Amino acid sequence: MHVHRSITRRTFLVAGSAAGLVAATGRLALAQAPAVKRGKADRVVFGIGLSAPFTPYVALVEKGIAAKHGIKAEYKIFESGLGGLEALNTGNAQVAFGAELTTLRPRASGAKILGVGRPLISPKDIGIGVSSKINGPQDFKGKKVGMIRATAGDYLFHRFTQKHGLREGTGPDQVQVLTVQPAEWIPAVQRGDIDGFFGWEPWLAKLPQIVKGARVYGYSSDDDLYTMWYTMAFREEWAREDPDSAGAAYAAVGEAMDWLNANKEEAVQLASRVFRVNAADMKTQMEGNQFLLDTKRVHPARIKQVAAWAKEKGYLKVDDVDKLVDGFYYPDIAKKYAPARTDF
Repeated sequence: MHVHRSITRRTFLVAGSAAGLVAATGRLALAQAPAVKRGKADRVVFGIGLSAPFTPYVALVEKGIAAKHGIKAEYKIFESGLGGLEALNTGNAQVAFGAELTTLRPRASGAKILGVGRPLISPKDIGIGVSSKINGPQDFKGKKVGMIRATAGDYLFHRFTQKHGLREGTGPDQVQVLTVQPAEWIPAVQRGDIDGFFGWEPWLAKLPQIVKGARVYGYSSDDDLYTMWYTMAFREEWAREDPDSAGAAYAAVGEAMDWLNANKEEAVQLASRVFRVNAADMKTQMEGNQFLLDTKRVHPARIKQVAAWAKEKGYLKVDDVDKLVDGFYYPDIAKKYAPARTDF
């Protein structure tokens, strides 16, 4: 396998540095060419983040799984899955991943992408990081929290405030929300610009290592608030016009999931090396996720549930949420190339 530098930017954490954040040029990893090519694509690019949920796609390339299935695969690493989805939307990747709403919103804005399966169930990748000023739910009153709107973090904020009778706003009894990018969550807490954030790994695990007195307040599945489901998204043109290549990619992802579940320790070491996160932190991240691949009817039903909330918030400018999701979710790849993984 050859690893080449690319223009992709990635951010990773180094515990013990002043700000705990170091920017570096990302990596584009290339697998060996397949012995027998499937489909028309010269290469299949996976746009991924740098935390545990994206480990299978590193294994897919570096363990030769993609080549076994007849595709030449690469992965491009971004500071979160949002960068991978942007690459998908701009034609710089064929495959990307994200939470229910994160993958659906581009479709509502006209992006030609399709949801083809569920590659992750995560009780603990999403959570709440806080400074020493917050110990209980009522301590959020009068505080500032950071997040990215219309993401799983925002949906967790909705569920959390709803459960604890908290309201968003700028008043002394309200919780003020600031838009803060993931790479800035920890520095913003460190400076006192925000008192916490609703976000995801690896930033949650690194927060207490970098900011004195800070901690992970809780995870999304605590109190049955929210267990996040990822969607695997394909570029629509590729999936429809080159189904053999897309089907090979789907099958390769399925095998990568099986490999990871059978080789957890090796997977931890692989992800630790590639994402530059220490092995202990990566093992903790890995244990908070269920890795699988299926295309089941329950998946679009869940997406519709989150989409209904997003429409109420004004994040989705559509008349019919059900119609949007039905046009987005595409089980045909699984039905033809991996029928054991679908109930459609």
